[in-house]
Amino acid sequence: MSAASPRSRTFLGRLKALYPASLILLGIAAAFPAAARDFDPAPQDPSFTEYDIKAVFLYHFTQYLRWQEDIEPDVFTIVVFGDSDIIAPLREIAKKKTVGLKPIVIRQCFEIGQIGRPRILFLAKSALSGIAQVLEKTRGTDILTIGEAEGLGSRGVAVNFVLREGTVKFEVSEKALKEARIQTSSQLLRLAILVDGDKGRSER
Repeated sequence: MSAASPRSRTFLGRLKALYPASLILLGIAAAFPAAARDFDPAPQDPSFTEYDIKAVFLYHFTQYLRWQEDIEPDVFTIVVFGDSDIIAPLREIAKKKTVGLKPIVIRQCFEIGQIGRPRILFLAKSALSGIAQVLEKTRGTDILTIGEAEGLGSRGVAVNFVLREGTVKFEVSEKALKEARIQTSSQLLRLAILVDGDKGRSER
């Protein structure tokens, strides 16, 4: 096996430092309740980019969601629709992590017909003009849609990253998750900005 690249070593080293913060966020590090009040990765490592953080969030979402149908028994596929800086950190995570026992496969596409049926579909900002068509394509499927632009949560995207005071937060549409038949942990909902539910906090 070839040695990791400098970029890979640097990212993975910083990733190991960020994982505890992400676990705190999801409420499974009860030994550090004070840190669970908010998630701000900047004190841990200011060199983390917005997309490093979103990639770690996205990976941890897989630990708190359950799909009813196992359509890909051998792999867990994440598709990035459009051009995005999240691809590199997602691929670094995929080298080291799995979802259950399944290796993670990262694909990128630019055409709706190339989406297929992944477990997660990340909708890049660069592809906003085609969001309506993508949501029409995925309606009725169990694809988890994740966006990163204001207002997408209320438009039918299941999980939507937003920036609040320079910190990455996430919205959750329980309606969209229900329509996709994806079960959600109450821990995740308590930490989300809920766009159409009455649990947890409406704003963080």
